[in-house]
Amino acid sequence: MIDQRISVILPAYRAAPLVAEAIQRIRDDVQPADVEIIVVDDGSEDETALIARQSGANQVIELTENRGKGEAVRRGMAAASGSYLVFTDVDLAYRPSQIMSIVEVLEGGADVALGSRRHSESEENGPPSLMREQGSRVFNRLTRLFVPGPHLDTQCGLKGFTFQAAQSIFPMSRIDGFAFDVEVLFLARRFQMEIAEIPVVVDHVEQSTVRFIPQAIRMLWDVARVRLWSMTGRYNDAPPLSLIHI
Repeated sequence: MIDQRISVILPAYRAAPLVAEAIQRIRDDVQPADVEIIVVDDGSEDETALIARQSGANQVIELTENRGKGEAVRRGMAAASGSYLVFTDVDLAYRPSQIMSIVEVLEGGADVALGSRRHSESEENGPPSLMREQGSRVFNRLTRLFVPGPHLDTQCGLKGFTFQAAQSIFPMSRIDGFAFDVEVLFLARRFQMEIAEIPVVVDHVEQSTVRFIPQAIRMLWDVARVRLWSMTGRYNDAPPLSLIHI
């Protein structure tokens, strides 16, 4: 049952120092006040889940082991009740006020809305590390070879979906790691959904829980799996008729 206007999903891993501030800032910046905040603790060994509950999250989902951001977002989407479902990073590299920009695009008729750091109007505060910046660009180029698409930034950590779009996409997604965004956008295009990109303001923060090189290798392997699965018919199930554009 849809009984909230906006659901915000926060995938969180070892985020005890961050999650309380994230919840409070979302409450302060996202209107209306009945926003639903769902924290998905991706197998953390710290007190992420406990602090999330104490800080007023509407739902806290605890995974028994670390599965990856894709699985955490998928679980949050399955539990959400909003008309518009948005996920963002718990470190709030994308300021919570930008969630409303995503929602406005969805209200305007898009099925999926994604922030893009490559948008001509996007801004970045503080330089990203050289390795991450160059790695991101290489990953996006390789992604467009394996899984052709128009998006210059598949990995921006701010994306939104209508409830109907999320219900069609996420049950079919299989990628657990950081490349899940590529699969999600592939499915949205396959279902002929309307996808809109918006500029973002990025506050660069150090991601100490992510080992860049091992994750990059896994991400490329996962992108290759999306291509393989698309060729072998794994994604051939049709979406609900309500989402087929006529």
